[in-house]
Amino acid sequence: MSGESKLGTFGDALVACHTSVYRYARGLCHDPAEAEELVQETYRRALAAARRPASLSADSLRPWLFTILRNHWHNEVRRRGKAPLADFEPETDLASPETPESVVSRRFLQSEVRDALDALPEPYREVIVLREIENLSYAEIAEILDCPAGTVMSRLARARNLLRRQLEAINPSAPAGKGTVRE
Repeated sequence: MSGESKLGTFGDALVACHTSVYRYARGLCHDPAEAEELVQETYRRALAAARRPASLSADSLRPWLFTILRNHWHNEVRRRGKAPLADFEPETDLASPETPESVVSRRFLQSEVRDALDALPEPYREVIVLREIENLSYAEIAEILDCPAGTVMSRLARARNLLRRQLEAINPSAPAGKGTVRE
């Protein structure tokens, strides 16, 4: 019975990570259907794994799941010989009442940001998604990407600068400087 309750706790923690894992998968592959398949394969591998993180909290499982997902994705890319793409789908708050103008404005801004993210080279796009959208620490990102934290910080700085320049090119009248992307 203790094995079932432990699996239940593990399963609950996996379910709690689904939105983040899907968002990261979508950021890697750019296709909602393929992202869902990546998530399913990630969960299949996680459930079959002999070694799991000691803590079964969603916060400790997310980086582990991201690593599984990323490794599987890159193996698939190599196997298929296709270039990886990225996208993300920002969550919208449907509970807040908005005017039609603010909805259009927000969607336009999301579209501009999505296009600017899509234009980033994969290593930069990946660190932006993991840091700015998934709110992972530099150490967690370094572990997922299997590189030093300094490399993560360097890529993130370059990614933010590229993203800032792309967004400024789209809307030159927007105020420049820090504050458009979280530092």
